[in-house]
Amino acid sequence: MNTEVIQYENQIIGAVTLDSSLMIKVGEQLHAEDFAGADQQIAWGSLQKLWREGKPTDVVTLSEASGLAIDLLAEWVRGTYSHDANSVATWVNIVRQKARIHRLTTGLADVLNSAQEKGADADALLGQARDMLMGIESDAVQTKRSANEILKDRIAALDRRMNGEESHIGLTTGLRDLDDKIYGFKPSELILLAARPAMGKSALALQIAQQAACDHGKNVAVFNLEMDEDEMFDRFMVQRGEFPADWFANPQGRQDDIHRIGKAVTSLKTASLTVFDNIFDIEGIVAKCRSLHQQRPLDLVVVDYLQLISSRNAGRFGNRTQEVGEYSRALKMLAMSLGCPVLALSQLNRDVEKRPDKRPLMADLRESGSLEQDANKILMLYRDEIYNEHSDQKGVAEVIVRKHRGGPTGTVFTKANLRMYAFGDLAFSDRQQVQAQEATNDPFA
Repeated sequence: MNTEVIQYENQIIGAVTLDSSLMIKVGEQLHAEDFAGADQQIAWGSLQKLWREGKPTDVVTLSEASGLAIDLLAEWVRGTYSHDANSVATWVNIVRQKARIHRLTTGLADVLNSAQEKGADADALLGQARDMLMGIESDAVQTKRSANEILKDRIAALDRRMNGEESHIGLTTGLRDLDDKIYGFKPSELILLAARPAMGKSALALQIAQQAACDHGKNVAVFNLEMDEDEMFDRFMVQRGEFPADWFANPQGRQDDIHRIGKAVTSLKTASLTVFDNIFDIEGIVAKCRSLHQQRPLDLVVVDYLQLISSRNAGRFGNRTQEVGEYSRALKMLAMSLGCPVLALSQLNRDVEKRPDKRPLMADLRESGSLEQDANKILMLYRDEIYNEHSDQKGVAEVIVRKHRGGPTGTVFTKANLRMYAFGDLAFSDRQQVQAQEATNDPFA
């Protein structure tokens, strides 16, 4: 045990015992596990508890609270050189740095030991090392804004919006009416896009991703668990070139339209659009996003789709519903830690098919778990022509906003041309106006 570090720890405990007001400056910067000595860990944890409860931190009270001998605590106090705030802050920083170095060396040793085990998986080891390093990095003291500073920032942002200097729309979906309804995708949001098969949810998600990257210069990562990267880029080219998918599959005799492909390829080549078709577990998705974000901050993450995600520790879940709920929670935490929106696609259960009105509800989310709770926005896609052969709504999709935390819900009607995997705006009609007026939970109505 490093006796020098122990001396600093004793100095800190002695100083705070003599002057409990020091806890205001250093109490939240140092945790019990940062101390190298076992007795020092107990003493510091007890001091923090006494301080939070508004009790004295003198030697007698500390001895009773910690179970440590009063003679030992008195010895630390007698050996205290100073209880000057600047000196104590210096000692705290030394102890924290030593603790972080210890965690780093111990963590690396654990990774090396795992690497020597039979059948060690390289990707798992990389993920373990990355998580360990991220944990140590996040352990650094973070500067916490005061309420006054936060309010100043929010008022300044409000002024910019009022003066037209900043839009209230976050990352655009590319659909004007949908942006007006949900204010685009905002940083740290988890957005669920749910639908029954063949409604076009993958097409819509890929369109949002490629338009963000190609048209707005955003850094986008797409994780697709049912479509390989070749198929994804085929769809991107069809969307960018604005030609039917069957023409792309069989282009013979279409030489006159070849310039459309060139235009699509040019925009996609320069876009910051990264796709993955070989990462299927939540640990891999999170680790890869963090790695990409360190190289260049991500602006959007798309995961298609939730129910296909697995885990390296799937056995720890009680049931499938709890498992999927853990994945949605992990994606929400990812969105918050990266400060970018995460768009996650979700399947719906078959109960939709049993109702006369087959427009989906939140209760139809398959293996929902905590999906409804975690999501900031829940969008559901419905195309009447899928169920009604003679529908008068052919070529129209309904994007039903079932949840919008802090904003309006309701239905947005869009053009849907699935031959081109494309969605577009309809002219704002009387029907749209009625839907807007009938929207529930609209604080601006």
